[in-house]
Amino acid sequence: MALHELAGGESGLRALLEDFYDRVFKDVMIGFFFKGKDKQRLIQKELEFALNLLGADITYTGKPIPVAHAAHPIMGGQFNRRTQILRETMRDHDLPEEVQACWLEHTESLRSQVTPDASGECKPQQISD
Repeated sequence: MALHELAGGESGLRALLEDFYDRVFKDVMIGFFFKGKDKQRLIQKELEFALNLLGADITYTGKPIPVAHAAHPIMGGQFNRRTQILRETMRDHDLPEEVQACWLEHTESLRSQVTPDASGECKPQQISD
């Protein structure tokens, strides 16, 4: 069975993404990026992207990832926060582990296209005398 079928097909993934974007839009750390954005359009594009990633015969019709995120100075910690919300949403929707692993691995592979911050970790600064 293909990964998109294990994930509940289009309807299962749409339900997951509706929940995910509800969480993202409300999130204190990254929600401001989505102020004034068309949530339904984002869900539709993310659905195409996820279905394609998970093996469905569907074409992603959105902008290339670097273009879609170019207008926003996204920091590594913000990228990590979005990934954490995705991880929690997938868990709450009982997405099979192999689907989660594939999706999260792919998300991480896109980091350099979204943010110049490789790790997103806060590192203490050295104080010189």
